[in-house]
Amino acid sequence: MNENSRSSRKLVKKMVLIAIAIVCAVILIAVLAIVAARAYNAHQSRIGTDTGIQEGIYIPAGGIEQYLQIRSEDKGNPVILWLHGGPGNPLSYLTYYYQRPLEKDYTIAYWEQRGCGRTFYRNEGSGELTIEQLLADTDEVVDYLRERFDQEKIVIAGHSWGTVLGMEYVNTHPEKVAAYIGVGQVTDFSQGKIHAAQIASQAASAGGNKEDSALLERHIEELSKAESIDQVNAESLEEMIIASLKLLRSDGEMSGVEQAIMGVTAPEMLWDDMRWFLFESDTKSIFDAQGKLVDYMYFRFDVAKLSSEYDIPICFIQGDSDWITPTDMVAEYYSGITAEKKEMVTIENAGHTPFLDNPGRFCKAIETFLSGCGIE
Repeated sequence: MNENSRSSRKLVKKMVLIAIAIVCAVILIAVLAIVAARAYNAHQSRIGTDTGIQEGIYIPAGGIEQYLQIRSEDKGNPVILWLHGGPGNPLSYLTYYYQRPLEKDYTIAYWEQRGCGRTFYRNEGSGELTIEQLLADTDEVVDYLRERFDQEKIVIAGHSWGTVLGMEYVNTHPEKVAAYIGVGQVTDFSQGKIHAAQIASQAASAGGNKEDSALLERHIEELSKAESIDQVNAESLEEMIIASLKLLRSDGEMSGVEQAIMGVTAPEMLWDDMRWFLFESDTKSIFDAQGKLVDYMYFRFDVAKLSSEYDIPICFIQGDSDWITPTDMVAEYYSGITAEKKEMVTIENAGHTPFLDNPGRFCKAIETFLSGCGIE
């Protein structure tokens, strides 16, 4: 081997080592930045009042142990039970980002439901995942909160799938509910998907995007023929939703990357949260794991078939660009119900998660509604 060859090899080796060193340095800096951000967020979200509560606990419900995050500056505040979306999409580790303003006047309990998140990893088996079982679990959680915090009634707040569970519960146990708040309210879920895809297809066609328009029309036809989740191709459905949102989403909606960054810098995000996030990000996995609940939401639940008269206050909070549970469909349902007090708030430049897209406006909407109901 001549001298030039040896020199070239040494140079390449040196460059490789430098590249490895740079990558390691970048990774180290990223890790330190995440650690620092988590520490900062933990400090900012810490409950420091003598009368406050900040805990993550497991309570017995439905024969298993189920996770509750409970936060408030005063344990004597009215209680709000948050029913998360999905099915199977708990985000308790993100509450630090959006609910802090509410914790001054309310005690907020975030429940991770049977078959998902921390509740799933706590138990070897989740039992049968049916709407009946989830409603029974909800009732036990509600009774736990009523007894522990000495309150006759509590506020039920649901997001997306949580509004299916919430509205069913409100119709079953109105005597235990002080008020209901639906965020991204489900009306007729499968028809909502079709409606959004139709609007998106029209937008694509008007913009000369024949490829997306044809793709959406094909998926609309497929979903229109389905009568159960077993007849729905998960990949096709996911493709339809992504194509619809690409054409319809607003600039103010939080991106998946932003949500991931918020997650890894969250003070309460644990390994189990990361594991579940990766699992439930795959539509087919959720179809397989939570099929009966998904089927119920898509094909069995129709909010119009429930009562149209309520003796409790009801509020719907929607992003004006929510095309997961289309806001115009919620507005139509809202106009046809009567309630002790009713209100619909539409947050501009927000999508299906207005609490993440515009947390300040979201919290203000809840505060205004509940204070108007005398719940404060």
